[in-house]
Amino acid sequence: MHKLSSSNKNTPIDSDVKLMDKTTLLLRSRNGTETGKSARYYHQLQFDAVGYEDERHMRSELSDLLEQMIRQQRPGCLLRLTPRRSHNVKLLTHLLVSDLDKILAKLPYQLLSINVEYYDVRKFDMVNMLLSSHRGRAQTSKRTMQTTREMFQWLHNEYAVLRARGTGDDHINVEFLLADGVNKSHQLFLSIYHIFDCTDRTDIHDFFKALSEGRRSKSTLLTDCIKESFDPKRPTRTLITCEMPLDKESTCEIHKFLNLANLVYSSIGASHENSDTPKVIDSKIITKVSSTSSSSLSMESCRQPSGLINIPFRARPLNLSHEDYSKLAFWYHRIDSKFLEVKLCMERHYNVQYRQKFLKMCKQLNSYRILNDKSGGDAHGVLMKNSSRDLAAAANYAEALKQFRQLEREVKRCQFSPTLTTYMSTKNYELLNAEEALQQQEITNLREHRSRI
Repeated sequence: MHKLSSSNKNTPIDSDVKLMDKTTLLLRSRNGTETGKSARYYHQLQFDAVGYEDERHMRSELSDLLEQMIRQQRPGCLLRLTPRRSHNVKLLTHLLVSDLDKILAKLPYQLLSINVEYYDVRKFDMVNMLLSSHRGRAQTSKRTMQTTREMFQWLHNEYAVLRARGTGDDHINVEFLLADGVNKSHQLFLSIYHIFDCTDRTDIHDFFKALSEGRRSKSTLLTDCIKESFDPKRPTRTLITCEMPLDKESTCEIHKFLNLANLVYSSIGASHENSDTPKVIDSKIITKVSSTSSSSLSMESCRQPSGLINIPFRARPLNLSHEDYSKLAFWYHRIDSKFLEVKLCMERHYNVQYRQKFLKMCKQLNSYRILNDKSGGDAHGVLMKNSSRDLAAAANYAEALKQFRQLEREVKRCQFSPTLTTYMSTKNYELLNAEEALQQQEITNLREHRSRI
């Protein structure tokens, strides 16, 4: 799974999906009679990687695709599946600009040029978007760039305009022309497909289902284009991203979407096991969930839980019983409840600290006149009342944190310790980030109020 700050991971799908570690997630079963407190997690899905788009282990998957293409002199393919008609220019910029610069800096290759073709893949035809964009001029079917800086400008200018005109799926064909130390040129191709509204599309579902069964699916223009990326006789390195936006509408789509990602994962593994060809199908699948709408502007930040499938096919863990999943759900509910309690107490504690520092600052600057009132008013009583409440906030935070640490020790002794310990580590990391964010926010507030005094 490939833009809020990295410390804010509360999303609309948190009640349906639990990230267990970097490779596994739990998907809650769809049952209208269940309540939030009695949720049962029946489906455990495992991928090569699970995380957020801006996390290092997820970003490295894109880098690895391009680096291995160049090292092994092999063509590559990136398939991006999304349940909406949305684009992710940040992903393309990361891959075709930032990663390419870093890879060429450590490999003995020099970039000579980048040639780009951009097509709108419709139901019955494929339209060259670059050819139709320059009417009245000498038309060309591709764009040629000499540097990654020119690629960046193309992505954020012409491509950003053209993508809004498409009605089908996107296909970007990128040709890299490289030179090595002996001035020998190398030509590499990367095919990028943006497949939209994929959740309810029968052509995508049938294609991967047929792939697992070793048979041919009903042919469409799109499946004819992508099937070469899964041909065991062709040396193509393939990465599949299934990108899920995290907004209010995502709760209605997440189950279908993750089931599709699971189908893709299983199908590629099964196709490898059933293949008579000794060559390994070199494919990966990333299932991504973003914290903001996928249709957001390219420079907005977006975080997404992602699942990744690597071939050779990994054996899945043994299925847990329904009783085990119920026990896991109970533990997750305890951890989540205590985490929210600690976070709430933390916010109150830092709000109190901010207010006390502000009062002290006002007194020192002689700008808070009520503190010097000698008329027998109730200002000092109000301050004493607040001070008592402040002590209670600090005590509540300390107690909540103590109980959270006790729960952490219980987790280490339970039968699901490996899974839950990782989840506790994630929650500890979130608390650390939340604390840093609160401290920074209070410092900013103090500076702002001081400037007004």
